[in-house]
Amino acid sequence: MGKTATLLPVKKPATTRERFVAMTAKLMSRRGYAATGLNEIVEKSGAPKGSLYHFFPRGKEQLAAAAVDWSAECFSHTLDEAIERTGSAADAVQALSMQFAIWLEESAFRDGSPLTIVAVETGAFSEPLRLACQRGYQSAVDALADKLRRDGKPAREASDLALWALASLEGAIILSRTQHSTESLRRIGKLLQRALK
Repeated sequence: MGKTATLLPVKKPATTRERFVAMTAKLMSRRGYAATGLNEIVEKSGAPKGSLYHFFPRGKEQLAAAAVDWSAECFSHTLDEAIERTGSAADAVQALSMQFAIWLEESAFRDGSPLTIVAVETGAFSEPLRLACQRGYQSAVDALADKLRRDGKPAREASDLALWALASLEGAIILSRTQHSTESLRRIGKLLQRALK
């Protein structure tokens, strides 16, 4: 997956369906679900409008759920790369916080976490979107907990620490967007690094 100026890098879409999904993920990371329109998705994806309903016959909600899954896959890939590069869960989480800070700054704080934005906005009324967000978060927690276990943490502690780390990172992203400063995200990354060692 190539790095871009969005909070979660999106792999280069290879098919028409992936172009719709990737653009939806990008737009929702900036504006959320309600403010992301199908006409804009079609226009900015460059894909033919007629094919949108071929791939997503149930419309916007189905497309948005696919975009959340795409975003979660991107996050998992970024986490895996950080773990491989740093060698430990503690250092990977700190590296992620620094990378997220850079992406936030590059987007002038316009982009956020697609999962968080969609979960907060739609979790109470869209079961498909709630479940997509749940899958994404759980995948990230499981991957981090697995690495913490391999780093020597007991299973229950690894699971608790992974959940805490993910919630802290997501909260710090929200604070950083609100403050138009990445100080909170960078500080949280360092605190998590120390706590997870």
